[in-house]
Amino acid sequence: MDGVSPAEDGTATAEPGTPPAESGMSPAERGTPPAGSGTAVRRHRPASGTPSPARRAGLLAVGLALAAAAVGLRSAGLTPEERTAHLTWTGGVGDEISASRFSARVKTIHVTRAVETTDMTGRVESAGTSGIFLVADVEATARRRPQKLGRPVLLTETGGRYAATDKIDGSLTITDPDIQVGWWTEGVVVFEIPAAALAGSRIVLAPQNGFIEEALLPEAEIDLGLDGAAAERLISNAKDVYQLASNK
Repeated sequence: MDGVSPAEDGTATAEPGTPPAESGMSPAERGTPPAGSGTAVRRHRPASGTPSPARRAGLLAVGLALAAAAVGLRSAGLTPEERTAHLTWTGGVGDEISASRFSARVKTIHVTRAVETTDMTGRVESAGTSGIFLVADVEATARRRPQKLGRPVLLTETGGRYAATDKIDGSLTITDPDIQVGWWTEGVVVFEIPAAALAGSRIVLAPQNGFIEEALLPEAEIDLGLDGAAAERLISNAKDVYQLASNK
């Protein structure tokens, strides 16, 4: 039989002193990195203490985005009317009304033709009206964490709405202090209304809405218990001037 050289039968023969090629093995299987991939290096980042300002800002932005998304998911199925609706707890003058986050009470009400205010510097100012001022002495306490009351509203028997008057500095009213957990904060709310709006009116107190608006905020609605005759008596006995001073 004639001999056949290795080259002729297609078998490669290594040169003397050369290790045999690992035929059919990938670079990864041979333990060498693939061409052009470079060498993988594990880098150890030193432990950090306080996050940098940029990192803190990023975390805050992520937190706000997540909170907004959560609120959005909760209110996604609500109608526009439901998104602006409140969860309402009701009561009368003298009642403690517990409205989820806070409790509130209207202690007494007064009707006056003018309000004289004295701020913490001793400056005296007077506000008058062509109608009447309704002044309510109120108090509130927080249930789980401090709250701040939003601008109070007066609802009338005919469906009218009056926000607390801006003729009185807000720092002299119940909307100024933080409502704390564990004790009652006292203050006043003042409304400027027509005399005819007093009968059947109710005062509504609610916490401020946050940066991210929430649906179904709690509110306390206090019926003042004034029918037509009671409202007329209160108006006929109205004070000429109600004095309101800063207690800071």
